[in-house]
Amino acid sequence: MSALLKMESRLPQIGIEPEAMALDLPNGPKRLPLQVLPENLIDWMDDGRRGMYERLQGNHDSNGMFFSQHLPVLVTHNPDSVFPFNCGNKGVGFLPKAEYLEEYTELYLETMEQTRGLAWAESLEKRLETVSKFNFNREVIDYRCLTSLEIFEKRTFSNLCRMPMASLHYTGHCPSYVSFQLNCGVEIVGQEDPRHTFIMLSRTMFEYDSFHITQPQFPYAYLFWISEVQDKTPHRVEEQPDKVQYLRQTGDMQWDSEAIESINRAPGMIRQYIREQVEKYARERGFQNISLDVLQEAKSNLNECPVTKAAKNNP
Repeated sequence: MSALLKMESRLPQIGIEPEAMALDLPNGPKRLPLQVLPENLIDWMDDGRRGMYERLQGNHDSNGMFFSQHLPVLVTHNPDSVFPFNCGNKGVGFLPKAEYLEEYTELYLETMEQTRGLAWAESLEKRLETVSKFNFNREVIDYRCLTSLEIFEKRTFSNLCRMPMASLHYTGHCPSYVSFQLNCGVEIVGQEDPRHTFIMLSRTMFEYDSFHITQPQFPYAYLFWISEVQDKTPHRVEEQPDKVQYLRQTGDMQWDSEAIESINRAPGMIRQYIREQVEKYARERGFQNISLDVLQEAKSNLNECPVTKAAKNNP
C-alpha cells in the first residue's frame, strides 16, 4: 500500500445527513446538528467577494489587500501540546449542493479550457464571469459547508486527523467589525473525491493572480460542516444605571446641569477624562462656571487638529 493510501485510510470519517453529522472522535462517536450560514453572514461574504472582483477588474494592485471574507482564522486543537490551539488563516470558499456539483465542475473545466493560451490578465473577465455564476447563486450552494485546501500538511492537518473539529473565525473591517465564529466538524478528502476537484478548480481559477502564492499541489481538501454559529459582532451595550458611574457636581468648578447631562451621554469609560480636560480648558481661560456653551467650546478646541490650531494662533 502506498504512503498516500495509508494516510487516506487514517483520515477521520464523518457521516453527513440533511440536518446532522456523525463524527468518529478519539473519545468515541459523536452526533452534532448541522446549521446553515445565517443570511447576514452570507450577505457580508458576498459583498466582500464582489468588492474583490471589482478591484481585480479595475486593475488595482491587490497586493496588501486582506480579503477578510475569504481568509478566516482556522483554529484546531492538539491536547498534547503545551499550547493546545493552532491558529492560521485559510482561504475558504463554498461548495455546490450534491446535485449541482458535476454541473459547476464542468463549467469551471470548460472555462479553464476556453482561456488556455490567453495571457492571464486577458482571461480575467471570463474567469470572473464563471465564478460569479456559482458564488452568487444561492440556490445551488450548500450553506451547511465551507471548504479549503491543505497545502503544507503540518500542524493543522495533523490536528484535524486526530481531532476533526475546528472553529473558523471571521472578522471584518470598520465601521461594523462583523465577527462570526463557526464551530465545525471537519471532513478531509483526497484528490480522488469529486468535491476535491471542484475546490481545487476554485483555487486554480485565480492561482496566478497577484494575491496568491502559486502552489504546485493540493493533496487534501477540508470540508467544514457547520454545527454552531456564534455572532460576535460588537455592539454598544445599553447603559445600566446601577452599574454606571455618572459625573456629579464636585470640586471648585461649577457645572450647569445641562453641561453635566451632556457629558453623561458620553461612554462611561471616557467621562472622567472629558471632565478633566474641559475643567483644565476652563481654568486656563478664567471661567468659574461651565455652561453648555463653554463645554461645546472646549470640546471643539480639544478636538481641533494641532497643526490647524497652531496656524490660527500664528497667522
